[in-house]
Amino acid sequence: MEFPVAAFHSAYSYQRMAPNRISLDPKDNEKDSSFLPASWTNKLWSSSETDGSTNFCPCPKVKVLWDRLGEAATCKSGFMPKRYIVAVLACIGFMIQYGIRTNLGIAVVDMVNNHTLGDLEVPAPFHWSQLTVGIIHGSFFWGFLLTKVLGGYLAVRFPANRVFGASVLCSACLHMVVPVAADLHYGVLIFVRILQGLSEGMTFPSSYGVLSKWAPPLERSRLTSIMVTGQYAGILFGMPLSGVVTEYAGWPYAFYMYGAFGITWSVIWALCVWESPSKDPTVSEEECLFIEKSLGEFYQSSNQQSTAQETPWRDILTSPPVYAILITDTAFKWTLYLLLTNSPSYYMQAFDMQVEASGLITGMPFLFLALCLPIAGSVGDWMRTKEVMSTTNVRRLFNTVGLSLQALCFLIIGCTNSSVASMTLLSIGMASAGLTLSSGYNVNALDISPRYASIIMGLSGAIATLSGILCPIVVGTITVDKTAKQWGYVFIISAVILIISVVFYFFLASGETQPWSNPKPRSDGADDDDEEDVFVKKSKLPEWAKKPKMPDWFRTAGDGKPSSPEPQDEAAGKDAGRKATDKLMARSVVDDGSPIDWVDESVNFVQIDPENPYMYNTERDF
Repeated sequence: MEFPVAAFHSAYSYQRMAPNRISLDPKDNEKDSSFLPASWTNKLWSSSETDGSTNFCPCPKVKVLWDRLGEAATCKSGFMPKRYIVAVLACIGFMIQYGIRTNLGIAVVDMVNNHTLGDLEVPAPFHWSQLTVGIIHGSFFWGFLLTKVLGGYLAVRFPANRVFGASVLCSACLHMVVPVAADLHYGVLIFVRILQGLSEGMTFPSSYGVLSKWAPPLERSRLTSIMVTGQYAGILFGMPLSGVVTEYAGWPYAFYMYGAFGITWSVIWALCVWESPSKDPTVSEEECLFIEKSLGEFYQSSNQQSTAQETPWRDILTSPPVYAILITDTAFKWTLYLLLTNSPSYYMQAFDMQVEASGLITGMPFLFLALCLPIAGSVGDWMRTKEVMSTTNVRRLFNTVGLSLQALCFLIIGCTNSSVASMTLLSIGMASAGLTLSSGYNVNALDISPRYASIIMGLSGAIATLSGILCPIVVGTITVDKTAKQWGYVFIISAVILIISVVFYFFLASGETQPWSNPKPRSDGADDDDEEDVFVKKSKLPEWAKKPKMPDWFRTAGDGKPSSPEPQDEAAGKDAGRKATDKLMARSVVDDGSPIDWVDESVNFVQIDPENPYMYNTERDF
């Protein structure tokens, strides 16, 4: 069985390349001994069995079929590739964090009201006013706003996996302190909530820093959707779980439970997830090299941590694609915070529902959102892999369809008086938002700048947090009389905000890497190689090796076609090709058959096909 990895191109350069094929059939050795099957991660250095010669040349640049190669880049031991394990663990981390966020909203009901615990009547332990409760809730966003950009910066300066893990760990530890802080004074509780916001503000931007080194370009939507699903799954399951624990065990145990979950997860994350595939001893060689090569130039220089001076702040803050992400994220977060904080009140005030029923209905839209995310992410990656359309158009399509459908649902909700219709439309609207989150603006930062994606998403999250601060104020101002008509105005305003963001994103967005995303030239004046993936240091090469002189018939114009006619005499052509190669390789191989010291050991070599000395002149699939 043969697995064609790449089609050869004619650019003659010293490259680390995958061999021309992967063969699992030993009989291939007998059929074609000129091209020995081997693992594509190992160096080919063997003698030809046909004529006993030792003719080698540096492997030419190839065009890799990444979608087909990715099928082979899986873990040989284990149940899934390591990059998917990283995404699943990040998903669980977000589930815990969003469970922590929703926990106080459920527990505070028993904290400030008389309630029953089993058959016992328990008086309210705290006598806080509604204003005090509102300040306690809002204090989380005070800290959350401050560290959004800081989290992105730290994810660039330090390993992003450590920043992400430390953020969840700190938030979990602080959550276990909440019952003690509440007993001391509500001011202490507010201080703890601010610290929690400071900690959790770094989670989202640092998660993009993790994916920037683990997610191949054609799998970004899929892996991001897996990770983001944890946020809404945490809301979906967190509210009922907190309610059950609070009712049967007491409100403090809900805080202890989530704190224990977060600490346990942090230990597992620290043991299983590394900064990058090249530093992970558990990832397979095939998967590691697949991720490295697919990420290209960004990955090669990713180990060189950026400094504050190297971060192109001016370019980021003046980039139209960045503003497309900022505006769209702010608009979507408006609708998200609207449902998180006001859905129970909406159903109770507009349709006279009971608290238990409104709480159950509130979670339904997030169930459909969580189900839609991985499906939409896979479809988006498939469209890019099959080149159905460009990355830019895929992002525009999914973002436009997703938010436009959500805006339409919100408009209809603003005009309906049916609770069933409202619940159905909210579920459809949030499910359509899954298109946006999995293959729209939410993954766009990884397209335009993998290196600074964490900074962009940190900036976006900081601005979008303003929606969480302003939305409750606007809703409270409009719904003074708590009527269904006033709530209709709220949803109509939200629909208009979504439409405006769709227009901005359509005209400003881009799916291509921006010029400012590339690292700035080194200040020490050292020359970086112009070609990507060059592993031989040119400064160590003799002059003749830097620009090898080949016969005219052996050169190409760079498009796979010879720049000059090939010799008419086939025998003369073969002889000329062999002589030219022997002359060139006599300079690059010493008497003992080993490469001379200026050739990097990471360079792979392939043998010249004695039957086709013009193998580099045209594309050929072996």
